[in-house]
Amino acid sequence: MWGRIQRFINNQKIKKKIIYLYVFCVLVPVLVTNTFVIKLFIDAARVDKERNMDHMVETVAQYLLDAIESAQYLSYDIYSSYPMNEFLDTRYKDSIEYFDRYRQMFENYTFYTGSRLIISDVTLYSENDTMTNGGRYYSVASVREELWYQELQQTEGDMLVFPYYADKKDMEQRERMLSFVRRLDYWGKSGAEKIVKLDMNYDKINEYIMEAAENTLVYICHGDKLLFTTDKRYGNSKTDYYDKVVLEFGDIQRTGFYSLCGFEFDVYLKGYQFSYAEVLLNNLGGVGLLFIANVMLPVIIITLWSNSITSRVLLVGSYLNKVRDERFEVIEGVEEQDEIGQLERDYNLMVTKIKNLLEIEIKSKLEKQELDIARQQAELLALQSQINPHFLFNVLESIRLHSVLKGEAETAHMLESLAKIMRKSAEWGSDLITLRQELAYAEAYLQLQKYRFGEGFHYRFKIAGECYEFQIPSLVVVTFIENSCVHGLNREDHCGAIFVSAYKEDACVIIEIEDTGVGIEEERRQNLEEMLNKADMDKLQGSSALGMLNACVRLKKIYGNNVKIKIESEEQVGTCIVIKIPENSRNR
Repeated sequence: MWGRIQRFINNQKIKKKIIYLYVFCVLVPVLVTNTFVIKLFIDAARVDKERNMDHMVETVAQYLLDAIESAQYLSYDIYSSYPMNEFLDTRYKDSIEYFDRYRQMFENYTFYTGSRLIISDVTLYSENDTMTNGGRYYSVASVREELWYQELQQTEGDMLVFPYYADKKDMEQRERMLSFVRRLDYWGKSGAEKIVKLDMNYDKINEYIMEAAENTLVYICHGDKLLFTTDKRYGNSKTDYYDKVVLEFGDIQRTGFYSLCGFEFDVYLKGYQFSYAEVLLNNLGGVGLLFIANVMLPVIIITLWSNSITSRVLLVGSYLNKVRDERFEVIEGVEEQDEIGQLERDYNLMVTKIKNLLEIEIKSKLEKQELDIARQQAELLALQSQINPHFLFNVLESIRLHSVLKGEAETAHMLESLAKIMRKSAEWGSDLITLRQELAYAEAYLQLQKYRFGEGFHYRFKIAGECYEFQIPSLVVVTFIENSCVHGLNREDHCGAIFVSAYKEDACVIIEIEDTGVGIEEERRQNLEEMLNKADMDKLQGSSALGMLNACVRLKKIYGNNVKIKIESEEQVGTCIVIKIPENSRNR
């Protein structure tokens, strides 16, 4: 039976379905329910009254709970902070060292950025006698007589929410205080007591409670203390907390008990005004029109809704038919916020993504073709420049052996270094090698230069251990070193030094090639830096910096345009080329 009913409904047009929905779900129920409307109004008013009072108590309590929770979260950030723990435990040599460390800590540590309205102050305490009282830090000895400290010592846990009446820090007046105190022992006990105290903004919390109470009397009590109230007789923050006994409990309408971080408090509400007669009078005028509105208005609305639904469903169907014909057109002017409007936006998003994917696929194929063509051209140029390299290697090896036999060890060593470099330049395997391998070729090249220039030439490598296995295109570093030797040290005595360093910084591998040569004039330095950062295949033709441009193009092919080249130079002092390569930007 139910199956037949479902099939009947599924076979009806949307407009018919809406008419059936109107008859059975609007017209018939209206005839029955209008007789109970007045009763429902009264019942609803009673429920609203109860719910509003419950909600008001919950809302008022929630403001205090939120304040305590904000202090708890902020205290945990400090509690679990290793730099903060280290700052408090460090034994400082003198006041200068302490204040430098203090400044660094509190400049870089955003204490209560997100809780600034609720948390009015944050103070740290420890037993470190090398630290100076002031600012956000004080010694534990300075607060041993404070009520909150004595209460913390009697608490079994490591957190305390404590209301008290005391002098505000750096102010000559006493006010009501509500503080969240926590022991800082997350990183183990070092023998020195460490505490953080977060003072909550009493006036701001009370202001929120006043707004939430809506002219109703609300009292928040902790133990025998009256903490917060909308009763102006007891709400002055400049006086001590009143005792709970001042309350008149005879006409309390709602109570609530709450607890957080071991802090328990009660909420009392009274004086909430609600008139059933006023609710009834306000609704009598609408009751007379209710029947007509419930019968005629749905007819108009359902007609409009039916047209809205069917016309746009048909529009989406027509565009889907275009997709079937591989015509990816978007629906223009979609502003509606209902489900069909969302369907239209989803359709537009789908079509846009399909078009983007097609464009990306085409672009990827073109880039791959460009890379293959560039590699083929490079290999062709290499083949043209190689005249039987294996023959040359054999000749070099024969000369080296002859030098060894004649006792010319230095000449044999230089020939061996030259053979390594020539053999690498003739290889056409994978273009990527580790920085460790690249530095081996670089050292072979520099040994040749030292042989050439003599004792006045020096070089040094300074490589961070985590950089050795980083992969770069082969002969990139060697190319920049060669440029430094040929152009940087191109002077009469050829004396100078080459320094190569590599390290990691901000998720990037930094490679620096520095020489103590003749330097580069400023205008030429700027032009060269711009040319290297904008290097591409087109600029390789006829360039005077072919080697460095080639290296930059190959770097960008592997790591994209995120590779940055910076040139620092001073005439007659030297030049430093800095290559910055993001670690995670490698093209797959």
